[in-house]
Amino acid sequence: MAGGRSLEPMQFSRRSLLGAAALAGLGLSGLTGCTGEGQQLSLAIWRDYLGETTLDDFRKATGIEVAVSTFADNAELYSRLKSGAASYDLVVPSSQWVERMVREGMLAQISHGRVPNLANLEGPFADLPYDPGNAHSVPYTWLALGIGYRKSRVTRPPLGWKELLTGPAHAGRIALPADPALLFRIAAKALGFSANLFNPDRLKAAEALLAAAMPKVKTLHRDGGQDLLLKGEADLVVAWNGDLVQVALEDPDIAFEVPQEGALLSCDCLCIPADARRPGNAHQLIDFLLRAEAGAGVAGHIWFPSPNEAARALLPAEYRANPVLYPPNRPKGTSEFIGDNPGIDAQFSAAMQRIAPGR
Repeated sequence: MAGGRSLEPMQFSRRSLLGAAALAGLGLSGLTGCTGEGQQLSLAIWRDYLGETTLDDFRKATGIEVAVSTFADNAELYSRLKSGAASYDLVVPSSQWVERMVREGMLAQISHGRVPNLANLEGPFADLPYDPGNAHSVPYTWLALGIGYRKSRVTRPPLGWKELLTGPAHAGRIALPADPALLFRIAAKALGFSANLFNPDRLKAAEALLAAAMPKVKTLHRDGGQDLLLKGEADLVVAWNGDLVQVALEDPDIAFEVPQEGALLSCDCLCIPADARRPGNAHQLIDFLLRAEAGAGVAGHIWFPSPNEAARALLPAEYRANPVLYPPNRPKGTSEFIGDNPGIDAQFSAAMQRIAPGR
């Protein structure tokens, strides 16, 4: 996805949340690997992106052993799948890459009848624009790109993207993403446009806005905005809330705002590759991860926002009401999922070289 994955384990583990709840008492007994698929499953996932006991619990419930591989970014996962260099039964790409993989026939359809715990997803996550009806993917976590800031240095945070990019305050203390695909979409939102619908005039306007903003920008970061805030090297950063909460837990002076024009959104998703050898076992793990208890074990350990409403209900208020994970303010504008458009992304990259060469 979306943000960096240099996560450290949090203190809310499945054990501390659920006490001595037994697997049999959770209705998990009696499951086994699907006929003809054996008792194995291969999973490709971001590093540190499961609960402390998630896979042990799944093995005890089903007898299925999960072999885990990790990847550094979505492009690496996509390359492995596209080239055939690796074969997995379950993968966890970000939503814009799900859109690309569906378009290219790389993902199998999800059999909803085999995943009854889809009912635990919060309503809005049942039908998302990158994969209508969750036909090929199941949301695992979600993220919002917004404005992080240090409260002691920022009396009033910018109301939105436009004020961040054009306002005179905090010049030289602002950090923006280095990724052109994010930066130009932010500029589009600031101008009142959709983040995903561009024409030559809109692209030119976004480039002009960013060019004018660059002199007040201290640095362009690569998934490290939260660290710049923590170290006091920036006062305002554009960052994913799932990354920012990791440092906000350490330093309560760090806060997060959803811009009034709307955030950029992303989900990390559970998907079965089209060539998976064990799709039945993959469906079992998807359904297991959607159980309230298993979902709480994941969310309470990694501290990313969860689309699993039943899981959130089991977590402490410190998680459920965290203003970085679940911002209380609702933007006037429309928050949008980042779409996949390799052609326009290439134009963003070319424009980026004109406005910020060498940065």
